[in-house]
Amino acid sequence: TDAHLAHAGTALGVYADVPIGAERFDAERHDVPRPAGRPDGHSPYQAYRVTSNRNTRAVVTLVRDPRSSLQVWSRHHGYPGDEWYLEFHKIRWPEGLKLWRVTGPNADLGAKRPYEPHRAGERAAAHAAHFASLLAAVAAEHHQSRGVVVAPFDTELFGHWWFEGLEFLETLYTRLAQERGVRAVSATRHLEDHPPRQALRLGAGSWGAGGDHGMWLNDQTAWTWRRLWQVEDGFWDAAPRALAAGPAWRAVLAQAARELLLAQASDWQFIISTGVAGDYAERRFLEHCEAAERLAAMLTAAGDGEALGAAAVRAAEELAARDDLFPDVLPALEQALADEPRVTADQA
Repeated sequence: TDAHLAHAGTALGVYADVPIGAERFDAERHDVPRPAGRPDGHSPYQAYRVTSNRNTRAVVTLVRDPRSSLQVWSRHHGYPGDEWYLEFHKIRWPEGLKLWRVTGPNADLGAKRPYEPHRAGERAAAHAAHFASLLAAVAAEHHQSRGVVVAPFDTELFGHWWFEGLEFLETLYTRLAQERGVRAVSATRHLEDHPPRQALRLGAGSWGAGGDHGMWLNDQTAWTWRRLWQVEDGFWDAAPRALAAGPAWRAVLAQAARELLLAQASDWQFIISTGVAGDYAERRFLEHCEAAERLAAMLTAAGDGEALGAAAVRAAEELAARDDLFPDVLPALEQALADEPRVTADQA
């Protein structure tokens, strides 16, 4: 979870600030400015049990470390914005080659300089060394034996947005093995070694702009939620009977579930809110909504004991040729229906 949601700091800013093209970072300089202090006395360097009035299950949260997170994500100080790294956005067509470097924080695409792999490799090594020392410094300042520094990032950053990111990670883990007072550990291993003792109630929010849900629910995206609720109601009305029917019914239901899950992806509202490729996000969102709704309607229209129509099976097969992810969607759906009764908008 983010620090502000655990009352262990303030929101770190706009999640959309992918630091490609950001200002140059000097590995020799001091690390990024520290975020505001902890208003409620909670430390971001320990795990917590999460409690609520309705749920007593043993749920645990780890808190994102503001300092190490800003070191990578910050638009102004993040490593991936270094001038020697590969420029992501400038591509030579039709070959699809990327031959230029970031060059500078405000460099126009036409002003990008040629990419120099050797210099980029040197910067990746320097940044990895700096990040390892930063983690060691954070650990030293919070030297209690139970402390943990959590630095989570999207996997797509390394090797995709930030071409040298994989080289950075390789060097980083080598350096961490040499640092005193800090070691790389999985979340599972840390929790096994140091079960959390303190409980807290998480606030509602996100990693988005302002730390709330505004990137996903606003005047531009409100219509998507109303549309999604309609699709969800139709799907859940059709699901129980289809699950209990034959293979053809279950295959159509599985594809309807895939389309619903794709429609529920938070990327669509996020892209619409950023103003970049909003038309694409709207089109994809509507495509998945319409596909899920159409399949659910075909399941609902078929009478009890009747064979499912060939049109429904064919439609599901055509959609599966495009999107056939989530192979275990039916067992997950069965579990969801067994675990908790659904509350409709009318009942609420």
